[in-house]
Amino acid sequence: MTKVGQKYKCNICGNEVVVTHDGKGELVCCGQPMETIGEGFQCK
Repeated sequence: MTKVGQKYKCNICGNEVVVTHDGKGELVCCGQPMETIGEGFQCK
């Protein structure tokens, strides 16, 4: 499950994303799950 503000990175291509809406499931890039690398920002 993703939560607002979490930051993810693809270990293959280096893409990074910050979650802006909570959601179920996992983030996938280049066919692999993305790694949580910390907090990005807080949405209001």
